[in-house]
Amino acid sequence: MSPSFSYKRLRYGQAIVASTLLAWSACAMANVVVYPMTTHIAPEHEGIGQIELHSKSDQVQYVKVRVAEIVAPATRDERENTLSADDALVVSPQRLVLSPASSRTVRLIAPVAPQEEKAYRVYFEPVDAPSDATFEEAVSADVSTKLGVNLVFGALVRVLPDNGRIGARLVDDGKRLLNNGTLRIGALKIGRCPAVDNERDCRWTDVNRSVYPTHHIEMPDIPGTGHLVLRYQTSQDETPKLLALQP
Repeated sequence: MSPSFSYKRLRYGQAIVASTLLAWSACAMANVVVYPMTTHIAPEHEGIGQIELHSKSDQVQYVKVRVAEIVAPATRDERENTLSADDALVVSPQRLVLSPASSRTVRLIAPVAPQEEKAYRVYFEPVDAPSDATFEEAVSADVSTKLGVNLVFGALVRVLPDNGRIGARLVDDGKRLLNNGTLRIGALKIGRCPAVDNERDCRWTDVNRSVYPTHHIEMPDIPGTGHLVLRYQTSQDETPKLLALQP
């Protein structure tokens, strides 16, 4: 299967054998490329982003687009709330037609910058348009494929606040790392270092977790002496940086 996609399968109607499902899924996934699958809208973007859809099919394809806010992202309590058309992140168009071998741009519009970084999922769902119905009628009827399976491609979109701030501190007697800033922390490693501004001779433990504002992660057990240091990156800058951790 193509690595260009992040998707989930939604089952409708009667079950079909696994071999048929896998064969059809591989074919369907080869027909549309969604790029990028992860993006962000920063203050310098003036509230505007975009995602490209590229058709690799020799047939017309019909797609509807919807947005869900990710609540408590990257935690055990993560869930999604579907947004209305006038909510915090708007997509345009919400319905589109992909001609054979064509490309379309879907605009992402964040009318107001959030107080802290927010995460959304933008879903692209292929639908059938029956010959005796308009595309709008097909979308409203939520028509699925003839095989009874619908593939939904979900792109991750992060919206950053104005004047974002990185902040992290240890809580619960050093057992947890709390993000007390306004930007997501991509925690790569936590280690003990002789100096807080130099990685030389650090003893690292891999973490590889996202920590969104007001959320926390469990601290790994890092015995020894030296400064506790976080190696991290952000949605806006993937260059690793160091941050000393204090209670």
